[in-house]
Amino acid sequence: MTPSADEGSPDAALASAVVRVAGTDGTVGGVGFLIAPDLVITCAHVVRDALGPPREHTGAPAGELTLDRPLAGPGRAAAEVAHWAPPRPDRTGDIAVLRLREPLPGAVPLAMADAGSLWGHPVRVLGLTRAFPDGVWHAGRLRGESAENRVRLSAADRRGGPLEHGFSGGPVWDEQAGAVVGMVVVAEFSGAPQSFAIPTESLVSEIPALAGVLRPASPFRGLDTFREPDADGYFGRDAEAEDIAGLLGRGDLPGVALTGPSGCGKSSLALAGVAPRLRAEGYEVLVLRADGDTPPRTALAAELLRLAGPGPHGADRGAALRGLEEELNRHGLVGAARRALGDPAGRYLLVLDQAEQLPAVPEAAGLLFPDPHPEALRVLLTLRADFLEAAPSHPLLGPALGRATVRPLLPMTRAQLSEVILRPLDRTPAVSYDPGLVHRVLDDAGAEPGALPRLGFVLERLWDERAAGRLRFTSYEELGGVSGALGRHAEAAWRACAGPADREEALRLLTGLLRLPPGGQAPLRTTLTRAEAGETRWRIARALAERRILVLGGGPQRGPTVELAHEALIDAWPALARQAAVRESPGASPPRRGDDPARERRLRQRALAVLGALLVIAAVASSLLYLATTDPARELRGAGRSAVGQSVSRTATMPLKTPT
Repeated sequence: MTPSADEGSPDAALASAVVRVAGTDGTVGGVGFLIAPDLVITCAHVVRDALGPPREHTGAPAGELTLDRPLAGPGRAAAEVAHWAPPRPDRTGDIAVLRLREPLPGAVPLAMADAGSLWGHPVRVLGLTRAFPDGVWHAGRLRGESAENRVRLSAADRRGGPLEHGFSGGPVWDEQAGAVVGMVVVAEFSGAPQSFAIPTESLVSEIPALAGVLRPASPFRGLDTFREPDADGYFGRDAEAEDIAGLLGRGDLPGVALTGPSGCGKSSLALAGVAPRLRAEGYEVLVLRADGDTPPRTALAAELLRLAGPGPHGADRGAALRGLEEELNRHGLVGAARRALGDPAGRYLLVLDQAEQLPAVPEAAGLLFPDPHPEALRVLLTLRADFLEAAPSHPLLGPALGRATVRPLLPMTRAQLSEVILRPLDRTPAVSYDPGLVHRVLDDAGAEPGALPRLGFVLERLWDERAAGRLRFTSYEELGGVSGALGRHAEAAWRACAGPADREEALRLLTGLLRLPPGGQAPLRTTLTRAEAGETRWRIARALAERRILVLGGGPQRGPTVELAHEALIDAWPALARQAAVRESPGASPPRRGDDPARERRLRQRALAVLGALLVIAAVASSLLYLATTDPARELRGAGRSAVGQSVSRTATMPLKTPT
């Protein structure tokens, strides 16, 4: 028997994954199928028949099994029992999971699905019978579940009968679901012979260790920022992460300002790319995400309390926070951190995420960017490119940029985007893309400004709608592709959550989620408390959060809060883009239908990003010129603030002035 030439067909998928289970003496017990590159699932009685222990034996039999793929040519692998659920008198169990000592070349695991109601679904199964030792197909239909959480398998028509021995352990391919929905168990429960299948959910309930294999979590983050615990799944920016980590750990300046347009991945690079590398070099990582409202000292005290481990609650927590704020006042960030974390020689990386949202609190400059800067403190800040022009006059960012290397983050190349799309599926080998889909996504993403959040969103939606282990081309088209999926989803959520009676309050909610920073060129997202929103708007916010457009959060000080899931929504979501246009020009009337404020903002942001890049280039040129004309002996002299510090300060701030 040969599989279909179509690599995406059920025949080809089954042929690649179905194995024959035999003992070392060649005795065939039945079939099984790959659910991971090194895991095969089959029936427990198949393993017993292959190895030969008496049927009343309940423990997992010892011994080596030999596996081969009867429909896919030569190649064998040795395996042993990894998980075991023996057949029980109550007609449950009868499951074995085998671990291969090395993968079968070319084999591709089968994707499994929980198909819900299975009644009447057409299925196909493969067996290795005495009459057809190299394989025979059987077409059938699924009927109601039995009391033992099994599903009855009937013939596809009246001429067919129940399955015979040789089908046990085989995958049940559901033609309607386009995936495997269970495993065949040939059994005679009463009287006439009957055939049953163990559905996916019963396999997982019997052997919970299979949950991560048969029901893998999405490997895509959607609109969520990658953080340090996500480092193993963060792809595409290795070179940039190494560069910035090297500047922070071994560079001449104590800080790096990572700048670029919204949606280029600054926060993820800082948190999931750079932070783990500095931690590996012995730094403790403190993350301070600016929200425009919380004073930096308070936010740092909360971060130190979190890092110190399980702490007090309620009034005791408030007292602990006040105590840490006082420690920060007295001893500075490094001194307070060493006392709070019990490490007298500790080194620290402060990640200041979304620095453009820092409140203009001049007294915090000495805390975040002390002068002289302690050797034990490194600062990495992320900053939107359109804020570069205003940054020098900001009471906190001005001192920071005076002692920081400015690194513009360029858009990802096609090769980097390919890593973002393909490498997350390395951990889920039973899932792949439809032919041609990756190239289409790459073409679409490469033309989109701020493409990463939109790309992450559409990949997550494709995962949610996968079928037969495939991320589908048809789903991509229906979602609207990279450019349209996020906006369509947001508009659908808006229509569902903001009915005519609530429309005015809903618009006020959107306006409250935006703010214009001093000197900024476009609105930023901001948090809104439940008290600020009021109960009507809070109800709408919760409904939008259920649809992953908004994110609920909060803490003991401010109470429950809500914010946009990502700044990309400001451009992608038409209703929000219209409110953003009003926010930018408070005296103007709302744009007419057909106007595109989001497009105008993108054009402006691109122009500002180009300007920012030119300013950085000017900084590098100025630095080289300055160093070329500086007396090296003078560089080594100085009291108080050294001449080196002076030259660095001048060089770093020069590109932030408008060239003349």
